[in-house]
Amino acid sequence: RARLTSAPIPAQWATWLDSLNIYRRLPADLRTRLAQLVCVFVAEKRFVGCNGLIVTEEMRVIIAAHACLLMLGRREAPYAHFYDDLASILLYPTAFVAPQTEEDEDGLITEGEDVLLGQTWDAHRIILSWQDVCEPGEPSENVVLHEFAHYLDLEDERMDGAPGLGDAAAYREWSSTFQSAYDAICTQVDAGGDTFLDPYAAEDPAEFFAVATEAFFMTPTEFERAHQALYQQLQRYYRVDPARWLDLGS
Repeated sequence: RARLTSAPIPAQWATWLDSLNIYRRLPADLRTRLAQLVCVFVAEKRFVGCNGLIVTEEMRVIIAAHACLLMLGRREAPYAHFYDDLASILLYPTAFVAPQTEEDEDGLITEGEDVLLGQTWDAHRIILSWQDVCEPGEPSENVVLHEFAHYLDLEDERMDGAPGLGDAAAYREWSSTFQSAYDAICTQVDAGGDTFLDPYAAEDPAEFFAVATEAFFMTPTEFERAHQALYQQLQRYYRVDPARWLDLGS
């Protein structure tokens, strides 16, 4: 990993990275760090094309860049705690169909199918739709950030909306802030009101954390204005402050 981070990135990679608005917003030192992390990620992770999709080097770099945004403030990365359990990324050309089983309050089990943009089954593989990586529906949406936030949520072996935070005091503060914000959005969604975060955040605490992570990186200024306490919790966890990065007007 030291060898990978010390080598200059290929010129073509630099072009691909520079095509990303969020990469251009980064301070120069973080652009350098992100490029180093991308080198390690691309070298170590297996990308698998599904439904006939042929995975290109550009696809690997673009997905790695977004995934590694979540690692920018993790000082030990890439030498430790750098998606170490993740083995592969399965990439579909478009949204894909997955089996879904639901159990209601009476114990009745209903089986069906869902059309998904991404999915994190466990810590070993993540599934993405390439079309939705390239064409998010809203400025705050990013399917890569969403699914990799689920991975981080699983680092403490539970996908419950609270990633590994280190100590009891941090968990208490996180729980207080996130529970309050989660309850508020659930109330707003139930009442049919407008919400800053995607209403999908009201699905459960894990989805709330993933949706909040998307907005934290993609529309940080607006997010901080709408949910200051929540923004500050994510700032402490990710150890970066995207609202202070360069505003490119998009």
